[in-house]
Amino acid sequence: MKKLFLLFISTYLLVSCVSVQEAQNVVELTQNHNRIAIMPISATIERKIWMNQDKYNELCRIKSEETQQRLFRQLEYYSRSGALHAELMSPDEVNAILFGAGYPATHITNNDLCSLLKVDAIIYGSIQVREPINEATAMAFNSMNSNMMIITNIVNLDLSLYDAKSGQQIWHTGQVNQGQMGSIKENMQRQVCRRAVRNLPYTLKKRRYKKAYATMSGF
Repeated sequence: MKKLFLLFISTYLLVSCVSVQEAQNVVELTQNHNRIAIMPISATIERKIWMNQDKYNELCRIKSEETQQRLFRQLEYYSRSGALHAELMSPDEVNAILFGAGYPATHITNNDLCSLLKVDAIIYGSIQVREPINEATAMAFNSMNSNMMIITNIVNLDLSLYDAKSGQQIWHTGQVNQGQMGSIKENMQRQVCRRAVRNLPYTLKKRRYKKAYATMSGF
């Protein structure tokens, strides 16, 4: 695995961090993918005092499927535009097959998941949605010192791409958004999903992937 870049972007309301790691021949590998699937994304949310265990588990499950759908819609856009040549399984189809196999209660390796879903690669990962301090408390602190940078929301998305043929993880990204007062968690989650998909090696409009594809094709 080779770390390509670490990019920092800062604004008044949002601090973002993006990192990408990938195999040197990632473009060559992904161009051989004919069918891919997005797994349900493991989700952790901020647990409120009023949530019992069942409610918390249910909200994490909903966040998992919601994130899976968001990633699918973003990748589907590239499919419609022609940037993605591989067939993309719908989340409903993926989840129905996984449910029938007893996943996630039954442990299934990444390679076996690819065989089960009949895909060349799977995209999987985790999302964390945290609230270190609530808005009311942040406002109270800010009234005492307006120069304080108080983080009220944090969204962390880790995403990986597993290649069935090589039996290896060939790409990984970490996306972190830290929002101050007034930041909206749903918008932050959309942003990390959009950035993660934009950095997938299927989107050959990215300069580094376009160059690698041209070299591979002998252009």
